[in-house]
Amino acid sequence: MTGPVTIRFKGPAGPATLSVTEVGPNKVEYTVKSGSGRSQGGASGPGQGCITVLRSNGGGNSCGGLGDAARPSPQPDAVVIQATTGEDGTAILRIVSE
Repeated sequence: MTGPVTIRFKGPAGPATLSVTEVGPNKVEYTVKSGSGRSQGGASGPGQGCITVLRSNGGGNSCGGLGDAARPSPQPDAVVIQATTGEDGTAILRIVSE
């Protein structure tokens, strides 16, 4: 992925969207909307990224170093989103659900 994009998917509380708002060398910023909830994440620097977990009763973010950025594990009744920075101005997005 090399530019802003919106991805629609089924979240635990119904329809959800992941909007990537900025992508650059070693940088990614995004917003997730699910039900009445909204979460923002962003990371910059080599090997950095964020993980957002959506549940029917809310969600949360964790950002920082992701090491080798392996695919996140599915969690019961949740959707896990991983956004990782890329050196070449791209971002890697993974959306995992059970």
